[in-house]
Amino acid sequence: MLTIAREPWPDLDLLQDGVRALAEAARHEVRPNDLEARDASFLRRVEPLLGLLYDFYFRCETELEQELPAGRFLGVANHNAMTGMPDMFCHMIAFWRRYGTERPSYGLMHDVPFRFPFAGAWLNAAGAIAANPANARRALDRDAAVLCFPGGDLDACKPYSKRYSIEFGRRRGFVRLAIREQVPIVPIVSVGAHSGLYIWTDGKAIAELLRLPALARSNVAPIGVAMPWGIIFGVPYPHVPPPVKIHTRILRPIRFDVPPDAADDPGEVERGFLRVLAAMTDAMDDLRRAKNHGLFPRPR
Repeated sequence: MLTIAREPWPDLDLLQDGVRALAEAARHEVRPNDLEARDASFLRRVEPLLGLLYDFYFRCETELEQELPAGRFLGVANHNAMTGMPDMFCHMIAFWRRYGTERPSYGLMHDVPFRFPFAGAWLNAAGAIAANPANARRALDRDAAVLCFPGGDLDACKPYSKRYSIEFGRRRGFVRLAIREQVPIVPIVSVGAHSGLYIWTDGKAIAELLRLPALARSNVAPIGVAMPWGIIFGVPYPHVPPPVKIHTRILRPIRFDVPPDAADDPGEVERGFLRVLAAMTDAMDDLRRAKNHGLFPRPR
């Protein structure tokens, strides 16, 4: 098992330059469908600053079962807690450290965060693009690593009692994409962040009653407790997570030995989906047993 090395506290001048890079990027126009918005120089400048959160706040521990494929691939990850948990940020920091900021990499993201003040521009510059098949294909055409979270709000806002489950619902588009584009899927499983809040119910029935799928592109209306809101109810606004330890495992690539037109075969797509889900579920169970995550991780 390979691990991403922890880095020492960066020099003050690097941290100050990271703050300046954030301030400069915040003035840029947000372009969710523009792959050119990704800025490798921005990533180099902010990485020391973001590394503080990765190393010392979330105490991230990222393991790789083997080196990632050299060319393009589709990373498929579970959502580790609600909208305030920076899953993509944690995974990308690990990726940048091992493979460099120059290697093309993108993350597919819901369109709502692009509208947040400052954050939309920062995420865009870091490689976030709107989550749709066209953007994914264009990124893969550049031989890029592309990260997606098929579960979306269903996975992010699942009840605390289901925190060790993978909730992808009926979403199979990522399997169809991988088959059609003939790229491997790299499953990524992360645990720990669901200890930073408490979700009693995802409120799917409430969301339907309030017409949130049409009004806010939200299939859930979670009820629970999270910082700084206290009691949360309704649209899952970003929360502020406490310093929970995050434990991530990047699994071996899964390759589908079928022709591109198999993406139109529901049975073939379902078999591919079950392969990915089984691998991620096994890894989730392993990370759960290790207990090296959450507010009170088991000491090594």
